[in-house]
Amino acid sequence: MANALTDFIRKRDFLVCMDSDGCVMDTVRIKHCAVFCPELIRVFGLEAHTDFITTAWEEINLNSITRGISRFESAVLIFDRLKNRGIDVPGSEDIAAWVSTASEFSTASLQQEVLRSGSLALRKLQEWNNACNRRIQALEPTFKPFPGVEYSLHQLHTVADVAVVSAANESAIASEWARYGLATHADVIFGQEVGSKANSIASMLACGYESRKVVMVGDAMGDAQAAAANGVSFVPILPGREAESWRRLQEEALPKLLHGTFSPEYQATLLAQLRSVLHG
Repeated sequence: MANALTDFIRKRDFLVCMDSDGCVMDTVRIKHCAVFCPELIRVFGLEAHTDFITTAWEEINLNSITRGISRFESAVLIFDRLKNRGIDVPGSEDIAAWVSTASEFSTASLQQEVLRSGSLALRKLQEWNNACNRRIQALEPTFKPFPGVEYSLHQLHTVADVAVVSAANESAIASEWARYGLATHADVIFGQEVGSKANSIASMLACGYESRKVVMVGDAMGDAQAAAANGVSFVPILPGREAESWRRLQEEALPKLLHGTFSPEYQATLLAQLRSVLHG
């Protein structure tokens, strides 16, 4: 796959932008439940509130319309909920301030802010982020794509360029896709290092694609919002109904895109289906 900012060359008229975690790779639950949440509790010394934090974290990141937000945004929401219960996390204001102003949520961006500000709270956030990255790297051999993904990606790639547009670490995405032979079905990766998903889609449109010939595929409302910000179509991979969603993408949504019949009414139906499985 090409470097997102330098090496990509458009080959086809159509483009499929695709999230990875929870869309291609069955990783969302294990990353959140086995890594992000328990490491947050450990690093910030919040063991006394484990049950509350675990329930809140799963609601925020698995079952509600906030599914798909970055780990850093999730941490801020947890700290806010703790504050509402009278539990103060020292330095949480520094963390919230960085999250509200950062141009990208990446390890490098956080490192720069730690060096600039000297904030002890941001150093702790960095400790948490690094611990999560190490544990995810160790877990990578256990991650697998959803059933039917490899075949569907192959079919998609015969008619469209494919860009991975994700909030995850770029090296982790590349490793996961390579492990299962998926990398040959994608042309370029946009990870957290290059900014928001909306900006990544905009970068692809700048390569000469017509917006009516571009679709974003994802499992969260944030993916739909990134698509809408660029005037391109969106197809959801419904949490818990991934295999069915991949069949629909290949057999129904893609033909509509190719034939110019991906109507606003059809888009509204797809969005309603995603909202129906996510509360909030």
